[in-house]
Amino acid sequence: MVNIILNIKTNILVIKKYLLFTASLFVSAVSLVTSTFIIMETPVAAESSGVKLIDRIVAVVNNDAITLVELNSAIQPYIEKLESSGYSPEKKNDIVDKLTGDMLNRMIERKLTDQEAKRVKITVSDKEVDNAIERLKQSQLMSQEELEKAIKDDGLSFADYREKIREEILRPKLINQSIKSKVVITDSDIKKYYEEHNQNFSGKKRYYLRNILLTSPDYSGSVDKSGENGSDTDREELKRRAEKIKQRLDAGEDFKTIATAESQAPNAPEGGDLGFFDWDILSDTIRNAVEPLKAGQHTGVIATDQGYQIFYVENIESQNLTSLDDVSKEISKKLYDDIVEKKFREWLDDLKKKSHIKIML
Repeated sequence: MVNIILNIKTNILVIKKYLLFTASLFVSAVSLVTSTFIIMETPVAAESSGVKLIDRIVAVVNNDAITLVELNSAIQPYIEKLESSGYSPEKKNDIVDKLTGDMLNRMIERKLTDQEAKRVKITVSDKEVDNAIERLKQSQLMSQEELEKAIKDDGLSFADYREKIREEILRPKLINQSIKSKVVITDSDIKKYYEEHNQNFSGKKRYYLRNILLTSPDYSGSVDKSGENGSDTDREELKRRAEKIKQRLDAGEDFKTIATAESQAPNAPEGGDLGFFDWDILSDTIRNAVEPLKAGQHTGVIATDQGYQIFYVENIESQNLTSLDDVSKEISKKLYDDIVEKKFREWLDDLKKKSHIKIML
């Protein structure tokens, strides 16, 4: 919640625009659908072609409206970052289109939650607002005078800012009342998750590996001027041989038998036995290839500094398994957050179905 409060600059144009709306603009959702805000270049321009369109309504949510100015203000910080991204103009346009749609949907959802909070009569006391402001000042090491100056510099009164904070507190209270208070995590839920995901609570992993290596005297781990490692012909031949070996492994042939017969590594007589390796000492290339595997599975053909290799996972050991008691709170929070997120989406989707929403973007 504090992070939301801190976002003063990003939301300031939205806040100012919102506060300038009069109640008459929201009397009828039907009239808002066809309304358009205009600014006239001169008094005469009202009856001429000198009328400049600066805003229009892009969505109606029951009896409330979302304007183009509000939407553009909300996405402006992201567009500014996008300008320095280095993307092509076409890519930028695609990103902006998706961002605009996503942002409008978020603004619609916010309108719905605000309306629902009013319907169920959830309120935020002055003391809650005061406490939120105090936490903000402490986190930012700001005095009251410094905070008020920062708000004033952004063109917002302190009273208006307090109301904005009140709105931000209101939404979590609504979610807590409508969803969180109804979520219960049992001990059996925690135990089941622990048993199904105990690999997440283990210490270091060790992999018992075997390998098959195909190499040649001309194979080099360094890149030559042509951008290839060693002789192109040698490399292509080695890779073809390695791919054929992989096909045999895929068909079910024994890894140790093939390693003994085909591998050119010193450990070939032992069936390519490499022994146990701690996970954190494996190279990124081997780690990425091995990570998805279970015991009894092999990798594809991997190009390494030594040559083309295939690795086989004989066994996986997890050390220092964390006890259920030590991770019970962590699991409970994980399950709670997941369920709340799921139920919130369901609740919001149901709210949308019951509401009158019209998008005119």
